[in-house]
Amino acid sequence: MSREIAALLLLLSACQLAPSPVVTHWTLTPVWEVSDSLARPESALFDSVANVIYVSNINGGPTEKDGNGYISRIAPDGTLLQARWVTGLNAPKGMALSRGRLYVADIDTLVEIDPATGQITARYGAPGARFLNDVTADTAGNVYVSDSQTHRIYRLQGDSLTVWLDSPLLRSPNGIYALPDYLVVAAADSSAARPGGARYLHAVAYADRTPRPLGAVQPLGGIDGVEPADGGFFLSDWGAARVFFYDPTIDSLQVLVEVSQGTADFDYVPEQQRLYLPVMMSDRLIAYEVRREE
Repeated sequence: MSREIAALLLLLSACQLAPSPVVTHWTLTPVWEVSDSLARPESALFDSVANVIYVSNINGGPTEKDGNGYISRIAPDGTLLQARWVTGLNAPKGMALSRGRLYVADIDTLVEIDPATGQITARYGAPGARFLNDVTADTAGNVYVSDSQTHRIYRLQGDSLTVWLDSPLLRSPNGIYALPDYLVVAAADSSAARPGGARYLHAVAYADRTPRPLGAVQPLGGIDGVEPADGGFFLSDWGAARVFFYDPTIDSLQVLVEVSQGTADFDYVPEQQRLYLPVMMSDRLIAYEVRREE
């Protein structure tokens, strides 16, 4: 037996003995659905203090300053509590809670709301913004918002909303999520001809603000919502009308549900084993029971 063949057999034997990576399988089972009084719902967010789900409704064009946008309040069992809890918005999209306030992206403004009263307490203009989209907050209380048209990420620190990152490495950023050491950002790169449909995950460390690929450098689709879950991420694809789970450590992608176009900025609440998914183009909010298997 030649040395080359012996070496090859040894390599194959080692591969067979090596443990296979653990692949987590998830199932999403619909529990309830609300469609009454929703109009182009873009984002859903659960508030554990108030025990309600907030739903932002664009109710018109995504860039129209028409004053038609509003936020609804829905109970965790699917009961519609208030259809128009907050009004006077234009095209509200992503939301986040921070420092006892609710923050909502509204075209070129970050709107601050008091959850106890539903009153708008402040409006922060984003310099040069055209399409503010998703919102997240870090543990220090800073609020971040993506702009899918200017390829920027803004940060609200105290009462100042400024450009935090403007990088050619992040084109058409949409879904963002603040982890302890970095932001997870769904965005394309400079090679994408149609960046809105060619997003993949990036990690942007707070320390140096440098985008780095999180997982494979390949388009995952028109990613809208991003939520972490057990080492991976639940992601929604607006155009493909689906929700999937992505594990960047083994580049594994599992499609969980396919609904209808407009699967937008959802919220995953592990304590409830629930995922709240707004479906824009059919004016629905769907609650799913989330189960994990290995």
